[in-house]
This record gives sequence, structure tokens and C-alpha cells, in this order.
Amino acid sequence: MINDVARAFFEAPVKRIVCVELPDEATDPTDTEKMVGLLQMSLYGTRDAATNFQEEVALFMSKLGFTRGQYDPCTYFHGRKGLMTMVHGDDFVSCGSREAAAWFKEKLSDRFEIKTKVVGTGREELGEARVLNRVIGVDEAGWRYEPDQRHADIIVRDLGLKEAKSVGTPGEEEKKGEEEENEELLEGKQATGYRALAARANYLAQDRVDIQYAVKELSRGMAKPTKGDYKKMKRLGRYLVGEPRVVTEYPWQEKCSAIQVYSDSDWAGCRKTAKSTSGGVVMRGRHFVRGWSSTQKCITLSSGEAELIALVKASTELIGILQLLADWGQEVDGEVLVDSSAALGTVRRKGCGKQRHVRVGDLWVQEKEESGEIKYKKVKGEENPADAGTKYIPEQRMRTLMKDVGQVSVKGRSKESLRIGRIEEDRKIRRKRGEQSGAGHRIGVDERGRV
Repeated sequence: MINDVARAFFEAPVKRIVCVELPDEATDPTDTEKMVGLLQMSLYGTRDAATNFQEEVALFMSKLGFTRGQYDPCTYFHGRKGLMTMVHGDDFVSCGSREAAAWFKEKLSDRFEIKTKVVGTGREELGEARVLNRVIGVDEAGWRYEPDQRHADIIVRDLGLKEAKSVGTPGEEEKKGEEEENEELLEGKQATGYRALAARANYLAQDRVDIQYAVKELSRGMAKPTKGDYKKMKRLGRYLVGEPRVVTEYPWQEKCSAIQVYSDSDWAGCRKTAKSTSGGVVMRGRHFVRGWSSTQKCITLSSGEAELIALVKASTELIGILQLLADWGQEVDGEVLVDSSAALGTVRRKGCGKQRHVRVGDLWVQEKEESGEIKYKKVKGEENPADAGTKYIPEQRMRTLMKDVGQVSVKGRSKESLRIGRIEEDRKIRRKRGEQSGAGHRIGVDERGRV
């Protein structure tokens, strides 16, 4: 169930003294003194409006019997009704039984002005809906989730690749002989445009394992983009010409008692810096939770050390997810699966052993292994989906890994998916809302002279 609160910030009392200049229609021309308005409720455009609303939400949810999450204060759980809720801005996204959802909708409508969408398989329920412009849907086979397709469309459009021939992979290794040419820096608008597209690709890559490594490499050039970086961007654009839409499928499955985190690394994969890359995928049964690709901060002296650092990263991600699930009333086990015997050997012993150069700060995973809080297991390299986040891999191998995590390339467009033309329209709507809310009026100061 998705609930959108209208004029949300106006529902939260202000926590400090804020004065605003009154509009002409609210003043009397005959007044000799200059009057200002003293805010009683939070106003769009003030710095603490969002915080005030979240505190008002926390008070409201507490009165209903919800418990606020300790790991993420934007999450709430009603233990008696089994209702999980996430609050993002003025959007309430809830998951639970139909009875619990109906009860919560009634309570929300008593307090706020809301618009509600219920996604489910019932007669009066929607098959698809948007949450933060991502599309969520359900049918007899299970749930599905896909990112905002407009990001891929904009990358292709801004690179001038609409009529270009697509390629099967989102990236490739730098060709020999082009190193000097690729080092030339981009300047002016071209550099700015590169950064904008890289940021957009980074947002899209959160939900797509097929482009995470390629986009990670693009992001490394954000500070000083080069011609080589721009070539990589165009390669990604050509891939998105043929693969603009990827859907993550969540088929119905039995309740899972564990979270599995797959970890992998590519030792010294960067030719320029000799740094390694960590890749990871979080799964719950056959359901994809999240994935990542990140460059390791330090240079490692062996593949075993690189795998250990990747394993530490996977362990931290697992602990965070376990805490989030605990806030939602779910106690599950955690497992980290790696294809490196050297990394597992380090985890299962005490201290550095012969690896004198390994930092002690990376060895806390030994305590997690000994206490049983996290279980570390071996997985075959060809069955490790985290491999997708460590390097450029062949097309067929990528297809196999995508299938393993439940992601499939789909042609066409979802009915709920927005199109590029809606971006300008959305901006106009937000600008209009800001003008109506008084965000354009000058803000006064409090008793301490603060804005």
C-alpha cells in the first residue's frame, strides 16, 4: 500500500521562531507599520521543515502502536498487526495483510489528506504502481520491480545514440595504444555533461547488476573526466540502446530463514592504480535484495588479501540488513559466501598468521565467525553472482548471472513507467507548488539572528 500525504510539511508545527514577509493580498495598504507573518506550521523552503514533519510522523505512528526503527528511523513496525512501513518524505509505503492495511489507511486519512494506491492481486487492487518513480507490480507468478526507465532513455538521448547500433556488454577494457589519447581531459560543458550522465547512470545502477561495474568505472572519472571516460560512457549508452529495461522478478517462495551475501573481488584489476574491486550481491532465497561494485581504497599484495577486504565489505552490508530486518520483527541468520579459500582460511583462524601486512582492523570478521553471528561458506566461482560487479565479463556470462539473481531484460515499457517528457512537466508542478506554498517569500530571523 502506497500513501501520499498532500501538503505534508504544513502538518508539522514549527520548532523555532520564523517570520515571513506577507504577500500583497494579505496586507492592508493603509497600514503604516510593516507587518510580517509568524509561522505556526512548517513551511516549504525552510531548512527544518522535513525534520519537523518526520518528528510529527514519529509521534503519530507511536500513538498508533508502531515501533520506530533503531537502524533506520524512517522505518516502523506494528508488532500486533504485523505491518511494516517505510516513510520517505511524504510517502508511506506499507506491507502487511489486507486487514492491517485497511486499518492503517483509515488512521492515516483521519490525520492527513492522502492519496492511496493498493498493489495486490485482489479485485479492487492495482497490478502495478510507482514508488519513487520505480515500478512495483504483482501477478500470479509473484512480484516484480524495475527502476525508472527514463534514466536509460536520457543517457541514450544526450549521447546522441538513439539510432546507434547496440552492443552486448556495457563496457570493455581499454585498447592498447589509446592510453595517451584517453588521458586528455574534457573541458567546459563536455565535462559538466559527463558528470551529469555519470550521476544518472549511478542512480540507475542501484537496481541493475548488469551495469554496476561499468558505472563504477565511470564514477571514478567524475573529478577529472577524460576522453577515455567519455568513450566508456558512450559504450554504456550503446548497451542501453538494446537493454533500456531490466526487471527484477520475485517469484513466490517459502519463508527463508537466512540472508545470503555473495562476495568476490578482482585483484589489481585497475591497470593505472593496481587497485582491486569488490563486488557483492545480497539474496534472500531466490530474491535479490541489492548489489554493489566498489574500488578498494588500498593496494593489496595478494588475491587472498583482496578477497578478505571484499569479504569484510560484504559482512558490513549483511549486518546492516540484519538490523533492518530486526526492526521489522524478523530474526534471520546471516551467511557470507565467497569463492576464495584463502579468505575463508583467514576468517577461520586467529590473528594475521603469515599475512603480516594485513591490517588488524580487517580481522573483526574472525570474531563474527567464532561467535556464530555470521556464517562464512564456500561457493564455486562459476556460481558466484558477485562476479558481475568485479570486472567486465562476456555477454553470455552476464546473462547467466542476471538470471541467477532474478533479473531479466524486457522489451517495451511498463504502463506505469514515466517518459522523458514528464520530467519537464514534473519540474513545472514542483515549481508551482513552491510558489503556492510561499517558498518564494523572504524568510525572517529568530531571536538569535538565525535564518
